Amino acid sequence: MSEPSAWIPVGELGTAFESEDAYRLRPVEPLLDRTLALHFESGAIVNLAFAPGSRITWSSDREDTGIQNATAPYQATEIRTGIVLVDFLAPREPATAVSLILDLREGICTALIGRLPTEHEAHISLPERIEQNRELTAVTAVVLSGAIDRPFAQTTRRHALTRELIGKRIEYSYSPKERYEHVYLNENFYTWHCLTGAEQGLADTDRCSYRKLADRLYLFAWREKIVPTLGVVILDLEQMKTTGKIFGYRDFAFKGVTNFGIGARARILSSP
Repeated sequence: MSEPSAWIPVGELGTAFESEDAYRLRPVEPLLDRTLALHFESGAIVNLAFAPGSRITWSSDREDTGIQNATAPYQATEIRTGIVLVDFLAPREPATAVSLILDLREGICTALIGRLPTEHEAHISLPERIEQNRELTAVTAVVLSGAIDRPFAQTTRRHALTRELIGKRIEYSYSPKERYEHVYLNENFYTWHCLTGAEQGLADTDRCSYRKLADRLYLFAWREKIVPTLGVVILDLEQMKTTGKIFGYRDFAFKGVTNFGIGARARILSSP
């Protein structure tokens, strides 16, 4: 019997995924010098300003978004014209990252606010979590629906939950060396398996969610329980590629976070 593969910290995974030959989309600045007002379903309004040097300012007169006003570096990728993924760390919050899916054509948006657990929270054992009726992962994510530059109304379209990926098995190549397969099991869980790369041989089943952005275009987010990790990607089954990010602690000492961009070439292995 071969030796099992070792679990690695997210920082080490980022080093593997950010190689020069990686397939991720390069950052763009389609929103440079623009301002947008995001009107969320809760009534909160968040103003965004995109400045030179890839810096974003997030400001609101309400606190129910959970993110304090601040300016931070950001990365943006555009997987389809007018659909932009903006991602940044919230500098005034502990271990918190924000992903914005801005659908400029439809005038709607989705915000995903992800938080990593503290060291204490991460060390609560799986049996304890089961006994306390907690999720097995200590990573949390809040999803907010909104409209861009107009009030959110009853008729405003949302990026809705979808079942269209369930049952599919898809292979993702992040670079010539990093290759994974995903099996989308049901509304709440998927299984991942590293075929080649830094995590070769490792596999697990983790919490996830799926939202439909457009025809054959999906937002997929997952939260891992063994090594606290949040992943957010946009999957385009027309172009057969993804763009997104992975967020986690740099090492097992919980002293700092990493939030790096990823992208992959996709291949459907089986479909119901």
